[in-house]
Amino acid sequence: MNKKFKILCLDGGGIRGLYSAQLLKRIQDDCGVNFFDDFDLIVGTSTGSILAGSIVKHIDFDKVIALYENEGKNIFKKRWLSRIGLFSSRYNPNQLKEQLKLIFGNTVFGDIEKPLLICATDIGNSTQFVFKTTFNGQNDRKGNAKELVRDKKIALYDAILASSSAPIFFPPHKIGNHLLADGGLWANSPVLVGLAEAKKIFNVEPQDVFIVSIGTGVEENDYHINTRFWGFLTGWKRQKLISMILNLQTKTNNSLLQFLMPKNNILRLTYTSDKTLPLDDISQNKNLLSKADHDFTSRHAEIKSFINEHIKDKDVNQ
Repeated sequence: MNKKFKILCLDGGGIRGLYSAQLLKRIQDDCGVNFFDDFDLIVGTSTGSILAGSIVKHIDFDKVIALYENEGKNIFKKRWLSRIGLFSSRYNPNQLKEQLKLIFGNTVFGDIEKPLLICATDIGNSTQFVFKTTFNGQNDRKGNAKELVRDKKIALYDAILASSSAPIFFPPHKIGNHLLADGGLWANSPVLVGLAEAKKIFNVEPQDVFIVSIGTGVEENDYHINTRFWGFLTGWKRQKLISMILNLQTKTNNSLLQFLMPKNNILRLTYTSDKTLPLDDISQNKNLLSKADHDFTSRHAEIKSFINEHIKDKDVNQ
């Protein structure tokens, strides 16, 4: 009898993380899920890393929701020069940094007792960058203790800030000798990261992996096919270009996942929109909460069934 390996994956999406936070709260309260105890691995990107960090630190979802609702207007407060966009990123990262420090304090990765992955992008070396906990001495495939030492002293808030530093919106964040930006550039929906780590570190086969993947909405509002001009002042539409990259990563990773593991082993919760879904539109906060409640209610039976069968149940074929 094979032991199930359960992964919670949390997408990036800026202020739209409020949708994910509300969904998590509803699943916790209505389905009796303890995300820290009931999942073997937590994976987050960008705004999803805030939620992932909150889970491993046992921070109440109400506090996280309050962060989005009360501090969003300060975090996404435009700097004057950024309105032109020639000399700086759109937002100063200091307000986000201070809020993250308030929530997560001096916690470093070596303090975290839950397997946690936070995705970022090493733009100085053009490669992916994944912050990892030590996984509590898990063994590799040869039975040797797998000791991860790089991130032990890195502050959790620093990793989250790096993961959330979306180009244009926030400047890159330097940690040690690494210049880091938003993990959404390659893993906005970090499902493949979680699956790969389950195989590499925990020696789990895909058929024994069960994933709950929570998104922040996907745009279907793409570039107009009759774009007349294609340049800095017109067709590039910098913010839309970033949104398209993040959407493409989300769609691609979730599509590929369907070919790598049984479809019934995945619960994907998100929504699509034919309207633009900005990362920084705080005017949508109430709509995001309402959308999360609506989606939870409409898919309640499906969510409840998946949770009871695969998440709170420990073993395959039990």
